[in-house]
Amino acid sequence: MTFVSHFVDRVDIELDPFQEEAIAAILRDESVLVAAPTGSGKTLVGVFGACRALDLGLRTFYTTPLKALSNQKYAEFVRAFGVENVGLLTGDNSINPGARVVVMTTEVLRNMIYANLESIDDLGLVVLDEVHYLQNPYRGSVWEEVIIHLPRSVRLVCLSATVSNVSDFAAWMREVRGQMSVVEARGRPVPLDHRYLYADRRSRQVLSIPVLQGGRPNPKGSELDPPWLASTRRSFGPRARGVGRPELIEFLAANRELPAIIFIFSRAGCQSAADETLASGLRLTTSMEREMIREVVDRRLAKLDPRDLKVLGFTAFLAGLEAGFAPHHAGLIPPFREIVEECFERQLIKVVFATETLSLGINMPARSVVIEKMVKFNGETHKILSPGEYTQFSGRAGRRGIDHRGSSYVVWGGGVAFADVARVVEGEFYPITSSFRPTYNMAANLVKRYSPEAARELLNLSFAQFSQDAEVVRLEAELRGLRRQRSPVPSRGEIEEIRVVPGSVISVPGGEGSRHRASLVVLSVSQRHQGRMKIQAVSPSGRGYTLDATHLREARLQKRITLPAIERGRKELMRREAAKELKRSLRARHHQEPSRDFLETGHSREVEARQEGRAARLQERINQRRATLSGYFERVLSVMEAFGFSKGWSLTPTGAVLANIYSESDILVALALDTLCLDSLDEPGFAAVLSWLTFEPRPSFTGTGLRTAHPELIERYHQLQRLSSELQRLEGARELPLTRTPDVGFSELIYDWADQRPLERILRFSPIPPGDFVRNTKQIADLARQIGAVYANQPLGRLARRTELAIVRGIVALSSEITIPTDELAQFTGDSDFDVVGL
Repeated sequence: MTFVSHFVDRVDIELDPFQEEAIAAILRDESVLVAAPTGSGKTLVGVFGACRALDLGLRTFYTTPLKALSNQKYAEFVRAFGVENVGLLTGDNSINPGARVVVMTTEVLRNMIYANLESIDDLGLVVLDEVHYLQNPYRGSVWEEVIIHLPRSVRLVCLSATVSNVSDFAAWMREVRGQMSVVEARGRPVPLDHRYLYADRRSRQVLSIPVLQGGRPNPKGSELDPPWLASTRRSFGPRARGVGRPELIEFLAANRELPAIIFIFSRAGCQSAADETLASGLRLTTSMEREMIREVVDRRLAKLDPRDLKVLGFTAFLAGLEAGFAPHHAGLIPPFREIVEECFERQLIKVVFATETLSLGINMPARSVVIEKMVKFNGETHKILSPGEYTQFSGRAGRRGIDHRGSSYVVWGGGVAFADVARVVEGEFYPITSSFRPTYNMAANLVKRYSPEAARELLNLSFAQFSQDAEVVRLEAELRGLRRQRSPVPSRGEIEEIRVVPGSVISVPGGEGSRHRASLVVLSVSQRHQGRMKIQAVSPSGRGYTLDATHLREARLQKRITLPAIERGRKELMRREAAKELKRSLRARHHQEPSRDFLETGHSREVEARQEGRAARLQERINQRRATLSGYFERVLSVMEAFGFSKGWSLTPTGAVLANIYSESDILVALALDTLCLDSLDEPGFAAVLSWLTFEPRPSFTGTGLRTAHPELIERYHQLQRLSSELQRLEGARELPLTRTPDVGFSELIYDWADQRPLERILRFSPIPPGDFVRNTKQIADLARQIGAVYANQPLGRLARRTELAIVRGIVALSSEITIPTDELAQFTGDSDFDVVGL
């Protein structure tokens, strides 16, 4: 029996139309882009694609943006296909890499492509999970690199959240990959209620109201705003107040809304919420559930030194788990987070206090989601959540096959008005935007593998360039429209070429046989596939119209008005306000202009001067955008040549090293390896140097500095600082992003750890959260692993491998392990015995 037939037999749910459509495309041997809400069952499409590839004798690579998500998918695929058929490659782990289905992070696949590994020769399918992640400012370029560089013979299954510009993204994919089917699913399999939660100041009851009624903001919501946020003046205080965590949980329990995820956008907030709830005496578990929780804990932590448990805060963590709730944030060590995930998935614990990291694909669906505050720190300032962020968080609510409905609660807060909450909830969708830019490593690989012409052609295939080209089209359309406004009565030959932009007022025939013409104002102009134009317009009465290029042949351009500033996504409000503005404009024209036709009156010199200035600025923007990406690439190459990584269109030996270093500070790492004479150091010293190149201070831990007891390190650090300063000087002169300055803040911690000091001694006297210690150590281990591979049998390579072994121990080693219960593996008897339920 084939894998596909087993898939059909084992799926115990009725497939949604979008799943059937995507599966049909895979059976036609087509690539497919699936855009659907969180929890709708996109993974099922990827699983079917793997089944199809296996039946054809081809391999499947399943990529994810996160190691934790890759680990989870690996466990799911082992249950689906059997342990012998599934592999894992994340940097931390290399399990069965020659398997027929291999789960990996997207960076691993990018590195395999650049290395020309034979393992991709029999590759038939790549599943890109969470493909919308390509807009991530730090790592998003990797997705575009994979899509561009993969052989065209490899089919893609791209799984994305629901986004507003899926047609544009698909058009780019077709340019790069050829044929690509697009499947969109707007509706959720489990309907979602959006509610506003507050405590009544008089009755002290916890209450909730719908955020929207009939698709519009609930009028009762603004009555709950405090006076300083109210739209009208009030003589009385606020009716509502915030809700404490224990009473919030009691409300959810009373309304059968558990299990729940409560999003709190700070680690300290998550931890204090767990402590506060534990102190309140709330208990949500039965004695049997507590026994099962302890079994999970014992299994997951069996290899951990008991002496480490105290310094990790294990006692309070276990007490919370047994009471039915737990925090989930990056400050926890990975095994603690995995315990929370397993217990929540098995419904043993009922409430998780989580930071936003939980919204990034980890499979932890809940009956309800609570967003404690609608304001989040974005690294620079505190901002209200975007509609896309809210959609990601609320998408966790409603478990398919279990819940009839899901609930998303926003808690009343004195800093955000109800109208702003409603605006975010209404917005729902967001566009994919490209973060693509050539890194030094990417530039080195382009020089290594391609001719100058081919390299620049590949850069021009990026979604960033595609988007910029589309912007050029839009700017050029606006420029042409502006020029016609300056000479607004077109000849018969020019009428067919009329171009409009948002804010253009046009007159069109009123209908067949009618002598009258109707005035419309253009709301948006978009370029569709194969150059087709789509124009959204509105009449003075508020009626909306969709036009295309054929309608413009008989249109006349009248004037330009300023459209009201309305938040993106509020289409109905934009339509109403634009209609009012058009009506006012037409009335003003009727009363103020005596001539029969405004188009024949001409423009004043002042207006013409403004239009000429606007036209010049538009032309400058067009020229800049056309040169942006290629110019950026040339500036990157010039920095590489200044430091001796390349000469002309060829790499030097140090450039060959750079081509194999995958790090945010790739060029500084390569410079350090070339100039600091690192092979004379011991393992603790080498680990300390690598920490300078990977450590990034956080508010929770800014660092401890460098001891004067290590003169051999101090001198090298000063050398590296000088290199960094010179690098940043050149980058600044070329208007490139500055490579991060080296930081010694983690030096002493990793030095002591590599020197085999116990965890308890390291963490007791340092304010670093345990999860941050593990994550920073794993980043150093990953860089050491790369250096070991680049320098192979050389002294520096051997030192790198010894350093990796010295630091991947204890809690760090445990945090890299994959745990699959043995009872889950016992069911497999061969290649075809698999279960896809729940994927």
